[in-house]
Amino acid sequence: MDIRDFAKEFIDNVNTTVEMNGTDFDEELASSIIEYMEDSGEVSAPQICTYQKTRTRITAYDYNDETESLDLFYLIKADTLVGKVNNNKIQQGFNYLMSFYREAMDGSLFKNASVQPTDEIVEVAKLVQSTKGNINSLRIYVITDGLTDPSAVPSAVESDDFGLIIEYNVWDMQRVFQQHNILSGKEKVEIDFPTNYNTELQCLKMNEGNPYVDAYLAIIPGITLAKIYKQYQQVLLEKNVRTFLQFKGKVNKGIRNTLREEPDMFFSYNNGISTTASEIELKEEDSNLYITRLYDWQIVNGGQTTASIAASLRDSSVDLTKVFVPMKISVIRDTENADDLVKKISTYANSQTSIKNSDFSANEPYLVDMEKFSRSEWVPNGNNKPVCKWYFERTRGQYLDQLAQLSGYNERSFKIEYPKKQKITKTDIAKYESAWNQRPFDVCRGAEKNYKIFEADIKRENPVITAAYYQHMIAKAILFDTIDAMVKSKKLGGYKANMNAYIMASISFLSNKNLDLSYIWQNQRVQQEVTDKIEELIPVVWTHIVGSTVTGSQSSNAGEWTKKPECWNRLKLKIGDLDHFGSNLMQEETNDDGSYLNEAQQSRIKEAEEIEPNYWFNLANWAKTRDLLTPMERKAAFNFGTMASRGRKMKSLKQALFALKIVEKAKDKGFEG
Repeated sequence: MDIRDFAKEFIDNVNTTVEMNGTDFDEELASSIIEYMEDSGEVSAPQICTYQKTRTRITAYDYNDETESLDLFYLIKADTLVGKVNNNKIQQGFNYLMSFYREAMDGSLFKNASVQPTDEIVEVAKLVQSTKGNINSLRIYVITDGLTDPSAVPSAVESDDFGLIIEYNVWDMQRVFQQHNILSGKEKVEIDFPTNYNTELQCLKMNEGNPYVDAYLAIIPGITLAKIYKQYQQVLLEKNVRTFLQFKGKVNKGIRNTLREEPDMFFSYNNGISTTASEIELKEEDSNLYITRLYDWQIVNGGQTTASIAASLRDSSVDLTKVFVPMKISVIRDTENADDLVKKISTYANSQTSIKNSDFSANEPYLVDMEKFSRSEWVPNGNNKPVCKWYFERTRGQYLDQLAQLSGYNERSFKIEYPKKQKITKTDIAKYESAWNQRPFDVCRGAEKNYKIFEADIKRENPVITAAYYQHMIAKAILFDTIDAMVKSKKLGGYKANMNAYIMASISFLSNKNLDLSYIWQNQRVQQEVTDKIEELIPVVWTHIVGSTVTGSQSSNAGEWTKKPECWNRLKLKIGDLDHFGSNLMQEETNDDGSYLNEAQQSRIKEAEEIEPNYWFNLANWAKTRDLLTPMERKAAFNFGTMASRGRKMKSLKQALFALKIVEKAKDKGFEG
């Protein structure tokens, strides 16, 4: 598939989503591009918020306090499929976003006559204001479904006005296509040093006789490394588990200063880069060994060094001809275990900085079992044959990796069996569970922090993963997605992720963690009463999040407020007076092993539910007038009559068997109905 085929399929999917959900095309297009950015790890969880006036525009935003960065996005649509977007439009997009940032920071946006206090952009502007002094970098993104010229992107600058680094970035369809290929394993870096970069790398081979890896030491010119990075970017850093952390964090001033002031000392001051390759081509000349070609080349440590050098290509104060970088190359000989070896090399090379737990927990038994059930549990489809499943992605990029191995009929079948919208990840599960366990403040602390807490809970509790457990997890995913869609439709502005977590926790609280998740799984949707309750909760939770703090005053930073347990404790007091869910929405009983009831058991429940209300009322009256049955049985008969008259189902198999036992006992004593 070439880029035009990919782009056509990409746009078709956007149009399909728009038609199905009745949403805005521009917003869905932006969301689809941003999804690839999230998959790359470059951004965290941007929120769509469109605002346009003459010189100030924005499409989405993302504030990540963990990485001390604020990201602003603006969408430019191409006139044609993968059409060229000229440099002036790109620069204009950067200007729109910078104008928004300035107006938000100085408060002039609030004074605009067209902006009402209740507009969602007001909350976003308040969020931007709250980042003052709390971020080290402002990242400006132009996103587009067209193609752009890399020269249109300015270099990062230090802003004396705002006291931070301002970075400029473009994600166009070429970049999206490239990321698609990265995740599907189709994009590999092949470096031909003499042909493409007019150089050969002198090296030393470590002759240790390792059957798994051949190791080399080399020195790569800074300008060569910069040019390679400019060409390949994320592809080159695919297996660097810390790559994107480093892009999000503050710029390493030491590296930048050395490049500017002492470029000839860079080799001595810098630790260099660690890389891997699947193949290497060498040339021997005058008893010296030279690297001429590397295949599937990856920088597994040194992403910040590489990015900093590349950023200096257009910096006139830096002489890259004087910059040389130490480099280690590990050529993987053990092809069967290549991925595991690269992972270990990356982990140990990055051991000086903590690694995300979610990157390296994929082999935990809990996750393995969840994956097993996701490949075997078909989504119920009424009386029709099931056609699809939910896909649990145990390792990053697993879905696209599997898809990339297929073509034609097999590829189409896979997409039907595992729709992309039914893909969930490790951090997704952690989010659902934490919110359901009424710890929304953990969710609001960020995906990685929450996952770490979740992982510790799993290891401590060691839950047995059954089909019912898995199905209930998917039910929580459906509930969370429902909340997300409803909150999104309100266009409240910021804090959608926070809202989702707190509303999910509120549903759990109002149902005492006993909502009928089996119903959600069987029907692949939440109950109408639940959606009604979500509708009721949205304004309550929103006001609580943005309108109060521990002291009762207006919140200046709702993001920080929602990370506090006190925020949840105070919300519980507010929603305590709301109607709790009735017994008809409570979870039906399962067998001790967590399995669903068999046909015979379900038949007994149906038998009890088919008894008419008058039958129960007559039975209760008959027993009372004759002083037959126990007082508990007589009361239960009356209650069953009330349940039946209100159309309520039996709560459990145990309840149904008790009801049938009363009927049989009454018949034995002469009751004829």
